[in-house]
Amino acid sequence: MIDVGQATPGARGRRQAVTLRPRSPVRAAILSVVTLTLYGFWWWWELNRELRAHGEATHPWRALAAVTLGWAVIVAPFRSVYGTTAAIAAAQRRAGLEPAAQPKTAVGLAVTAAAGLVLFATSIVFPPGFFLFGWIPPAFGMALVWYEQRQFNQAARAEAVFASAAAVTPGMDPR
Repeated sequence: MIDVGQATPGARGRRQAVTLRPRSPVRAAILSVVTLTLYGFWWWWELNRELRAHGEATHPWRALAAVTLGWAVIVAPFRSVYGTTAAIAAAQRRAGLEPAAQPKTAVGLAVTAAAGLVLFATSIVFPPGFFLFGWIPPAFGMALVWYEQRQFNQAARAEAVFASAAAVTPGMDPR
């Protein structure tokens, strides 16, 4: 468990402890599509918040702004995906694992989902395009969420094992 610190005087809130919490990658991916990405936006912010509390150089609100409003600049969402995946790889490294999170793979999934949105937009002009291309944005968006959460879970589980092993004092019965 990571202690984020105490709230400043006069600020609302309390001292909060943040742990790297594994979640079901399939559940996160499905909820992102079912809620029309509302869950996905919260999930992206929460993922970056947990990484920041763990000591990684992420900015949860900037990451969220990049994947929501950043589409106006085009490059911002892809930089956010790259940076978050790199932070997950760093968390895996810190947990003693060989980093499996590949930022280029995550950006590739994001680019494919974005290209699918462009193809989907052509369905206005070409109605069969809805049936031909309509599945691409949600499918690759789900794949991106699944990939990120799966990589994050590896770091979270390794961190939990490391923390529980450190908590057990040699010679003491852990029960």
